[in-house]
Amino acid sequence: MRHFNIALAMDYANPFVRDAVAGIARYGFQQGNWRFYAPHGAPEVSLAELKKWSGDGVIGMLDSAAISALEKRGIFGVNIFGRFAELPPTSVVVDNAEIGRMAAEFFIKKGVRRFAITGRKAFGDATLKHDAFISTLARSGFQCIELKSRRSIEQIGAAISALKGGGTVGVLATEDPMGRIVIDACIDAGLSVPEDVSVLGVNNDPFACEMLYPQMSSIELGAERVGWQAAQMLEQLMRGEPRPVEPIRISPEEIFERQSTDLTAVNDKAVAAALRFIRENAHVPIQVDDVARAAHLGRRTLENRFRKLLVHSVYEIIRRERIQRACRLLKETDMLIEVMSESCGYPTRERFNQAFKQETGTTPSDYRRKFRFTPQISAEL
Repeated sequence: MRHFNIALAMDYANPFVRDAVAGIARYGFQQGNWRFYAPHGAPEVSLAELKKWSGDGVIGMLDSAAISALEKRGIFGVNIFGRFAELPPTSVVVDNAEIGRMAAEFFIKKGVRRFAITGRKAFGDATLKHDAFISTLARSGFQCIELKSRRSIEQIGAAISALKGGGTVGVLATEDPMGRIVIDACIDAGLSVPEDVSVLGVNNDPFACEMLYPQMSSIELGAERVGWQAAQMLEQLMRGEPRPVEPIRISPEEIFERQSTDLTAVNDKAVAAALRFIRENAHVPIQVDDVARAAHLGRRTLENRFRKLLVHSVYEIIRRERIQRACRLLKETDMLIEVMSESCGYPTRERFNQAFKQETGTTPSDYRRKFRFTPQISAEL
């Protein structure tokens, strides 16, 4: 069996990189013939070191020029970073536009009507996070201000304070460390998180999100899937398969919610009670009338308030909570779908499948195949 020598050109200080490398390692373990170049004891090299290296393939932060230079030496390269304005076709990156859309829809469904965004914008494909967040809000009739990341903490707090007066402000921090800065700035400015300001980060790094109070919600990017897909692409290139014509974009996995976006305490206390009831009981077959009774309102009155504050019906919110639970079970467990349908509040698999596809655009089986990309390796490890 031929062995492939692989180099990883990336910085392990980045939490996204560490998760991506886990996916690469799993793929390499499955192949059984990958050897990772580790001149300093860890499989991490600089682009300068690669100039003197003779191997088969490289995964890392590689622009088109770097990949072209490698290919001239008979070495294949796959890029996993969206920091370039024009991505090389041999790229596997997170879908930055989907991050922005996901964040905007998340805030809107929570009843947020005032918005801000902060974080680095001035590089490549990552600008799509900003653009998609702002454009998704605009399509629903909302505006968004940009908080420049170079501002001091005091200036950020003052800028957010100026937005107050119309309910909670939803802030997307396109990087987790910037989200921490926003939370600190709000607290120093006398603003309450999440009641006054709801903060959502990106990358779900526990070090950044959990070592503060309130802990910060964040979008889990699925970096391990990026690493796995990049390794698979590199394997195909090294075996002589055609180069892809365009990058592969990996959808972010989920929003990992913590206290910084726990907005059940919205201004309308009856709606808040209804949302809490749905969150706590979506796994059982509750009906809209059950929610209305928990909120001490008539069904029509509750529906009107949901439409006004959340832009969705009570039933749509119930379905969303159930399907979010199902998505997590599909990714994290081997539970049979027949059993899962009941644990998510649906009496039959047919009704569960119908609701799941309506909410996600795909079937439960296809969703599991998409996100549980290494089941055989997980079992072995």
